[in-house]
Amino acid sequence: MIGPLGGCIVGPLLLAAACLLLPSRLARWFALAGGLGVLGCGALLVADFAARPGADFRWLEQHDWSRAFGAAFTFGVDGPAALMLLLAGLTTAIATVAAWQQSDRPRLYHALVLVLLAALAAVFTALDLLLFYVAWEAVLLPMLPLIGLFGGEQRRYAATKFFVYTLAASVMLLAVLLLLWNSQPADGRSVAVPSVVAAAHVDPVHGTLHGLVLQGPAAAPRVHVPRGFDLRHLALQADAFAAVPLFGTTLAVLGLLAVLLACLVKLPAVPLHTWLPHAHVQAPTAVSVLLAGVLLKLGVFGLWRIGLPLFPSAAAAAAPALGALGLAGILWGAWAALGQSDLKRLVAYASVSHLGFCLLGLASGTAAGIAGALVFSFAHGLSSALLFLLVGVLYDRAHHRRADGFGGLARPMPVFAWLLLLGALAGASLPALAVFPGEFLVLTASFTAAAPFPAFAAAATLSGILSAAYLLWTVKRVAYGPLRHGEQAAFGDCDGRERAALLPVAVLLVVFGLWPKPLVDAVRPACELLAALLQGRSA
Repeated sequence: MIGPLGGCIVGPLLLAAACLLLPSRLARWFALAGGLGVLGCGALLVADFAARPGADFRWLEQHDWSRAFGAAFTFGVDGPAALMLLLAGLTTAIATVAAWQQSDRPRLYHALVLVLLAALAAVFTALDLLLFYVAWEAVLLPMLPLIGLFGGEQRRYAATKFFVYTLAASVMLLAVLLLLWNSQPADGRSVAVPSVVAAAHVDPVHGTLHGLVLQGPAAAPRVHVPRGFDLRHLALQADAFAAVPLFGTTLAVLGLLAVLLACLVKLPAVPLHTWLPHAHVQAPTAVSVLLAGVLLKLGVFGLWRIGLPLFPSAAAAAAPALGALGLAGILWGAWAALGQSDLKRLVAYASVSHLGFCLLGLASGTAAGIAGALVFSFAHGLSSALLFLLVGVLYDRAHHRRADGFGGLARPMPVFAWLLLLGALAGASLPALAVFPGEFLVLTASFTAAAPFPAFAAAATLSGILSAAYLLWTVKRVAYGPLRHGEQAAFGDCDGRERAALLPVAVLLVVFGLWPKPLVDAVRPACELLAALLQGRSA
């Protein structure tokens, strides 16, 4: 029987089929229902992890797939996965409201959005590596037509570049999957259970760990891990993977490099970011909201779910290099954004800068840094969605996105101007707005981590100056000063549909800025467990 997590995947797929088969006027309601359904499950899970913090997996369900290969439809979430599931549902609902008046093939458009939501939900809930890989690749299938069919004049070029970059990098995950399978003995292997893992995941009632029977003394438990793709079982074999020689190095090193390539393109990290500005500029507003709001978080989540837990020793050794990449993205993205005149390109480069903080936090290997990266990912999904929605408001009226083509819009559009200022301040990590807690955690953790992370943190603080410069300068050029274009005096302020999309995001930016505790509490135990595993391998 399909449980609630399976329903988060099957439900949107059934609604997508309904979009294609039933009258077009119903398609947007189906898409909204799908987004709200996943949003509801995510909210319940985050509330549960915030009220009862723990590193355990909840809402577990498993359905047979291939017993011969040890693959199964295994779903479950920990705190970070619950946060991402919440973000996926929220972003889909907001993007659907933003595209409520979609007139170009609305049935196909909303069906593709629902297929995308199902793939995202599968990525965030999958506990089987084969299932994770299939879902990871499935995300590309609806995104290609969403950009290539519904985008701007150069939509096909942008869609092709997005597809080639992300597919080429994602194939590396397939290589990791095959290498891990071949490295496992046919009859499985007995492994020691780290004490921190035993404390977090052992079921004392049944004497099991992730469904495996505990063996040996309680002080030094062991389990026999069967050959398969269960991510929880693969993580238990991390030391074994680090000892497998392969092409002059180890399986752990090559595996981490492959996962890094797949995830850093998705993030995207400098210098693998060049597909992102084209995709954002050509994508419709609602698709840009989905892309920045949740798809970019796949890179962060992939490192969290696969790269760091399966290859902790290699990740600990590569931490300085990963931190340097994060710093490069922080500074380069902010500097590039400073020179943009197209508002969509500006927000795209700002995303490159902001997500560099996520990479820096993960690389720090500290509980606070990892938690900060995950909370920052969630908050960036809100702030970037708000900014892209506001750019869409302007484009619907002026049919261009040039910052120098506006001025003084606070007079005819006061609500828009206030929301633009809020979005800019959130993007600049103003205290009391949701982006600040995650960035603060990343920086403070980096300052207290081993060298060279204090130096990285000190350099990263320069982005605060740059982000304030490009965002507040943009607000000044667009919203304030004299009304430089007379025809813009007739622009209407945000209408009811636009406010329905904008205001929930704005409210959440304030709420989680003033009260980030539920987000931090939901992810903290899992981050502490991962940090303990990383630090145990860094000695």
